Amino acid sequence: MFLYEYDLESIIKACEKAGYDGIEFWVETPSFWINRKVERIEPYKDRILALHCPVLDLNPVSVNHNVCELTLKETLYSISLARKLGSSIVTIHAGKRSAAREPVWADYASLNRYLRISLKYARIKRVKICLENSEPGINCLCKTTDEIEEAIGKFNLNVTFDINHAVKNSFEDAKKFLRLIDKIENVHVSGYDSRGRHVSAIGFKDIEVILKGLAEMGYDKKITVELDDLGELGFSGELDYEKKVKILERELDYLKSIFG
Repeated sequence: MFLYEYDLESIIKACEKAGYDGIEFWVETPSFWINRKVERIEPYKDRILALHCPVLDLNPVSVNHNVCELTLKETLYSISLARKLGSSIVTIHAGKRSAAREPVWADYASLNRYLRISLKYARIKRVKICLENSEPGINCLCKTTDEIEEAIGKFNLNVTFDINHAVKNSFEDAKKFLRLIDKIENVHVSGYDSRGRHVSAIGFKDIEVILKGLAEMGYDKKITVELDDLGELGFSGELDYEKKVKILERELDYLKSIFG
């Protein structure tokens, strides 16, 4: 969402100028999503190191069966796209109960079906599925370490660890995610503003504790800076292209100070 208004070439160039080695490609990036022409992104496939499935208006455990089916279809499409682009991992969301209530057995049954089919297809395509821990809403599935660990045990999943989501849910539980380090393939890094949006991680002591924990345990896989340019902290005023590049540079320098 940080470079939402730009085409893919501009997004890639911004990340390169800021010193990054690639991106986690969100399949719903508007300049691609409008017609999904693979040939438009193939020239950048060496910079697409991971994919994130579509999530807008989708929900794998929706009470509406048609929404569940469309979510599965888009996930299978993303897995196939990852294979075409040579990307090894695809991040998915567990979804949430349609009503603002605690999830019930029917929601978990829908999730089990979604994971079972997605994983079977991912194995065929030789792509790793990474389940991202959810936001801390009452109706969200797979937001705690225990829930993620249970899913890993059941389906042999990998994990995208979103530190923002984990810390907002519980700092103590966020620290427990470190015990899943062998299964973590991607780490989403950001702080959070008053509305929970993904903003600069710099200055957040709770985020820093988790990052240092990962570094001390030798984490050496993918780290993704995840920012929302509508966030309040550090993004005041209009952000043009060059300002966004500078912000990305600053985030990278911060991470290098922790991971070396």
